[in-house]
Amino acid sequence: MEELGALIFVSVVEGASPVTIGKEIIDKSGVKEVMLISGEWDLMIKFSYNRMQELSDFVVSQLRAIKGVGKTDTTIILEQLKQ
Repeated sequence: MEELGALIFVSVVEGASPVTIGKEIIDKSGVKEVMLISGEWDLMIKFSYNRMQELSDFVVSQLRAIKGVGKTDTTIILEQLKQ
């Protein structure tokens, strides 16, 4: 089965530390990269999965359960042109 990918953008609520939240996310299954970014979002996660349910479970049950995580925006990677 082909591995699928998504980019998940995360905003952190005021008073929470993006670095602390990022470190909590790093070792979760499917997480390939965690980046501290500037702009509208605080973190970007590169996530790999085989079934849509894995992505859904990660975002809904794991990521949003972390204290300090605000809103998220998930973008599906259609094709990786260069790595």
